[in-house]
Amino acid sequence: MSKVKSAIITSIVVIAIIVAAFFGTVSFRISDTQRYNSIAASISMGSDFTGYATKTMYPEGVVSSDKYSYMSDEDKTGYEKQGAVYVNLEEAGYDSVAQLSAEVSADAEVLAQRFADRGLSDFSVSVQDGITIKVSVPTQYSYAAYVGNDSVSQSQRLQVATNTLGYLSASGELTLRTADTSITVSGDSGNESTLNMTYNADEYTDADITGSGSKTYSFVSANENVADYFSSVSSYTFGGNHVLHFSLTEYGRERMRYVTTLAASSESNAIYFCVGDTLILSVTSTSTMDSDTMEFALSTSDEAKDAAAILNSAACGGVLNVKYSSDSAITTTSAAGGELSALMALIACIVVLVAFGVAAIIKYKKLGGVITMNAVVFALVMLYALYLLSIQITFAVLATCVAGLVIFGAANLYVLSEVRAQCKTGKTMQSAVKTAYRRTLFGILDMHLILLVGAIILAAVAVGEVAACGLALVVATIASYALYWFTRLMWHVLSAPVRNKFAFGGFKREVYGDD
Repeated sequence: MSKVKSAIITSIVVIAIIVAAFFGTVSFRISDTQRYNSIAASISMGSDFTGYATKTMYPEGVVSSDKYSYMSDEDKTGYEKQGAVYVNLEEAGYDSVAQLSAEVSADAEVLAQRFADRGLSDFSVSVQDGITIKVSVPTQYSYAAYVGNDSVSQSQRLQVATNTLGYLSASGELTLRTADTSITVSGDSGNESTLNMTYNADEYTDADITGSGSKTYSFVSANENVADYFSSVSSYTFGGNHVLHFSLTEYGRERMRYVTTLAASSESNAIYFCVGDTLILSVTSTSTMDSDTMEFALSTSDEAKDAAAILNSAACGGVLNVKYSSDSAITTTSAAGGELSALMALIACIVVLVAFGVAAIIKYKKLGGVITMNAVVFALVMLYALYLLSIQITFAVLATCVAGLVIFGAANLYVLSEVRAQCKTGKTMQSAVKTAYRRTLFGILDMHLILLVGAIILAAVAVGEVAACGLALVVATIASYALYWFTRLMWHVLSAPVRNKFAFGGFKREVYGDD
């Protein structure tokens, strides 16, 4: 290859790396009102770097010490201090604190299962003072949102965390509701019959579920368990569509045929899926549904995951036994690793990359520069993959990315050690390289295939942070193998015009001769 071709190819690769690195790591202000936040600053981060959104669930009849201090002397009657809170057993509806505490502990287990099913990178559910439950989820801010450079994203992510806490902490049974007070249905013979949806006081709620101020009424009788309709509820995202999937029982298929017929005949055509007084899902039914499954598209992946977690819990008997107050405030906490943990993690990654490059250059001279360049490409691939695949960054995910760099380095060290061994036998540089790559091919391929299979299984089977690490390892393994061969290509491109090809990589041959 001529010097001109080598220079052109190298220039293109270097320019591409510089551009990708610039937009990947540099944030800047475009105007007084607009700012470009880099890819690195836009990736969602876990609680390690941005902290939690937290909610404390107080059973009815239990108040915080702050709220108790603002109560009148008359309202304080019947309250007793329990740790840092106050409890009125009569208002709570329990005979003793021990009884209430047992119910709250059982509810905490249900909540923990809901949040686990939600697939968050991490979460916390703990019983406080024996009778309250503290639930926490990552705020999932990007770095730009965390430091205040992206107020829109910050508001959106906090809203997502708030919705997750609100949906998954809903107490009560699963019901299917309508805002229509009566529904006129046509019979098979053409006769019409009008159903009064208000016929039983146990089947409607005064809660403003829809936000319109209207009461809602159950489609079915109060003694019928709607949870029996569904065997499971799940969610998935495909082609940009976020889908909530219901699997119906045989009995559920029959009953949903009835419910959807009523909804299709109603004025609103709406079916409200509620857990207690919390509206989880609103769907429009204009015709009768008769299938073993139902699917509904939601706006975002977070909405679908929230709805699936709470509805599946309710359908599988995961109902909270205690009625909790609905006015609990959402608070945020600082990063678990400290305020500067994200910045320190970035600096640590840069130090690791620089150390990798320095070691490669010292050992392999100009060839080490080629390996360093590809290590930078590897880092950029991981950076963009974390962003595009919405992989939330935690300490564990970063460790997985560093492990991927180690894999890339080990693969190159393996083949270059073989090249050095071949050179010492007196072979030319070209012959030594061909022999070394041929002899190490299956070892390198086996290593990457084993890691790839393990990573795919981890990403598919695990949940939360472990699944995120699995997905990151999938990307890292593929990138390592691809860049292993790209190193070979760039080695050829850059060394082609060089006369002493042994000196290019710091190699020596036992028998000297022209290459």
